[in-house]
Amino acid sequence: MMVGLKKLPVIWTILSILDMRCLNNEKYSRMNEPSFRLIAPQANRSFVFKWEVFDLTTRWHYHPEVELIYFIEGKTNAVIGEGFQYFEEGDLVILGANFPHVLQENKEFARQHPACKPFGLIIQFTENFLGSEFLQKPELKAIEILLKKSHRGLRFRKSSVIRVGNDLLNMHQLSEPRKLISLLGILTTLAEDNAYDYLTPKDYGYDSSHDEERMHAINQYVYEHFTEHISIKEIAAIANMTETSFCRYFKTRTLKNFSRFLNEVRISYACKLLSNTNYNITEVCFESGFNALSYFTRQFKKTTRLTPQEFQRMKRESSTRL
Repeated sequence: MMVGLKKLPVIWTILSILDMRCLNNEKYSRMNEPSFRLIAPQANRSFVFKWEVFDLTTRWHYHPEVELIYFIEGKTNAVIGEGFQYFEEGDLVILGANFPHVLQENKEFARQHPACKPFGLIIQFTENFLGSEFLQKPELKAIEILLKKSHRGLRFRKSSVIRVGNDLLNMHQLSEPRKLISLLGILTTLAEDNAYDYLTPKDYGYDSSHDEERMHAINQYVYEHFTEHISIKEIAAIANMTETSFCRYFKTRTLKNFSRFLNEVRISYACKLLSNTNYNITEVCFESGFNALSYFTRQFKKTTRLTPQEFQRMKRESSTRL
């Protein structure tokens, strides 16, 4: 049974006593409920893989993706589940779909180590990211149970973290197919170990169907029309909002403007074309919805840190090795 946030007043108490100065972000002072976060897909992946410095400036949020977080360097605070949590190097947690959370700066660590930014691995995936019936397979029953338990939030004990730690640390060096295989192996190990502590006493999730329906409508329209020109006026009408209201709404939900999100979707598609077809760079540019090769190249490198030519060459070499 999912517990709605309005039935859990403890979270409001926690949020009200947070030291807002440490967040260095005025919008937190107005935060009274989590915002829906649209997780943009990554090129050539069925899940989102982030190997990076943690963003400690986001607002309290939720999303339909399950989230696995491995804390590699530094210390952070967090509002996660029902309480105020503390994480440090070696901690590993998994949060179920629509589980509100936010990572925050640990003031003491930041003061003692001003040059060190908390760093880690974040993996996000929907429960059906490999198909609606994938987890129904008998071999994956343990993972299915683990994901159901993650609706309470799980913090894995040291014994389990030791078993999967090297795999987590090495994932960023793997090819995309091997990342997926590694992820399934890690989830299987964690599920079989059964060594974790719950972060909340009951299933915990945020029910905001209206907000999700609006974001779903926006997302669906973009994915159906991203190869065409999409104006702010056009997409605002899909959301039943004025252009100004839509821009503000979309930015607060995704922490990026709409044009950036649209470009990321187009680049993701371009990566698939470069990986799986014989299209040349110019053909990929126009097939992906861009109308200028120079702009496409700039946006591609901004998103992937590679030029289209470098990306295509890398994928071809990877395919040859496999």
